[in-house]
Amino acid sequence: MKNLKYLLSYCLMLFSLLMEAQTLNLVKKDSNAITTSANQKKVLTFKEHNIKGSYPVSVAFYKTTHIVFDAPIKYFDAGSNRIICDRVEGVDNLLKLKAAQIGIFETNVTVITHDGKYYSFLVSYNESPNKLNITMAAGLNDAFEQKFSDRPEKIIFADTYYTETEMIHFSKKMIELSKGRHTIQHIADKVGNVQFKLIQLATKEGKIIVCINMKNSSPLDYSLEYMKFYVRDKTKRKKEVSQEIELKPDFVYVEQEGVADRRKLGDAGASFNVVFMMPKFSIGKDKHFEIDIVEKDGSRNMNLKVDYETFYYQMNKL
Repeated sequence: MKNLKYLLSYCLMLFSLLMEAQTLNLVKKDSNAITTSANQKKVLTFKEHNIKGSYPVSVAFYKTTHIVFDAPIKYFDAGSNRIICDRVEGVDNLLKLKAAQIGIFETNVTVITHDGKYYSFLVSYNESPNKLNITMAAGLNDAFEQKFSDRPEKIIFADTYYTETEMIHFSKKMIELSKGRHTIQHIADKVGNVQFKLIQLATKEGKIIVCINMKNSSPLDYSLEYMKFYVRDKTKRKKEVSQEIELKPDFVYVEQEGVADRRKLGDAGASFNVVFMMPKFSIGKDKHFEIDIVEKDGSRNMNLKVDYETFYYQMNKL
C-alpha cells in the first residue's frame, strides 16, 4: 500500500512536469508569432519590377559621365564626397557624375525616379571609362540584369515632366476637345480675312494648355513674327504703372485642319490649330490672360483677352 502511494505521487509529479513543459512551449510559440507579426508590420514591400540591380559605373576626374533616365529624377544621393553627383540644370532626367579627386576608390549612388523606380549604382574611379553616356531605358533590368541600354532616350526638360510623345498626345486631345460642345466661342480677333480664335483651355498636372485656331481666308500669306503670352492688369488708371508678366510655353504643336496639301502656318487659304503648353499660372479678378499676335513686316496685329470667368469656368482638365 505504501509502495502504491509513492507510485501515484510519482505519476502526479511527472504529469505536472509534462503539463508545465507543454505550457511553456505554447507560450514560446505565441511569443514567436507575436514577434513575427510585429516584424512584418515594419517591413516595406517593394515590387521586384521597381527595384533595379546595382550597376557598375566608372567615373573620371577629367571627364563627365551622364546617365539618362526614362522619367524625371525625384531623389538622388552619393555615398561619398569623392564624387560629384548632380542633376543637369534645366533637365530633369539627366544625372552627371564626376570624380572629385584622382585615385582609386569605390562608392555608391542611389536614384529614385518619379515613376517609382529605384536605381543603385556602384561607382569606381577610372580615368578611361568604357561608357560616358548611359541610358536607363524603360523596362530595362526587370530581371536584375546588370547591363546598359544603347537605345537613345529623350531628354525631359525641367518643369515639363513629359516626353515629346506625351505632349503631342495631349495636344491632339486638346484639338479633339475643341471640336466638341465645350469649345470657347467668344474670344477672337480678326483683321481683314485673317482670324485668330481661342478655342480651348485646359490644365494637366501643373500645366496650362492653350489651343488657338488660326484661319487665313485672304489671298495673302500671313507671316507670323511672334505670339506672346502675358498676365496683365485688366484696367490701367491714369498715372498708374501697368504691370505684366510674360509667360513662355514649354512646347508648341501645330496641326493643319483638313486633308489638303501641306501648308505652313499662315499660308493663304489654310487653317491651323496651334497648341501651347506652359507652366501653371493663375489670374486675379483684376487681371487678364492676354495673347499678342504680331505679323512680320505687316500691320495685321491682333490681341486675345481671356477674362477671369472664362479662364476658370471654361477650363477643362485633361
